[in-house]
Amino acid sequence: MTDYPEQGSASIRVDAAPEVVWALIADITRMGEWSPECVKAEWVGDASGPAVDAPFRGYNKAGTYEWNLPCVVTASEPGRLFEFEAPSEGKVRTRWRFELTPDGDGSHLTESFDAPMINVDGAAANFDGRYEMLVEAIGRTVANIKAAAEA
Repeated sequence: MTDYPEQGSASIRVDAAPEVVWALIADITRMGEWSPECVKAEWVGDASGPAVDAPFRGYNKAGTYEWNLPCVVTASEPGRLFEFEAPSEGKVRTRWRFELTPDGDGSHLTESFDAPMINVDGAAANFDGRYEMLVEAIGRTVANIKAAAEA
């Protein structure tokens, strides 16, 4: 078995306050606008916003492969941090994290992932090039969030 890197990140400066950027990121119903893999996401059950433990379902597509997963918000600090895990249950989860810090009159945005599923034998995420796809995707995601926040 090949051991692929499991963690990656992308950062960008945004000419908008951290609170403005966070509001875009934490509205998971808009994640499909930012991410090249996420088609859409929707709150489930009684969840209607980015509170810790709020469940949602993410619908994704990479190439011809499509999947959806139950997800859960694991950290939510307005203007500073938004994080979730997918799937919401099980031993092996992928963590997606968005961190914001003030940067002059704007923000510094970092998206990161920890994707141990890449190294699970037989997992759909275990294929050559998957790590590179994830790194490229988060680079595009932060660029799309920047464009929306600055518009």
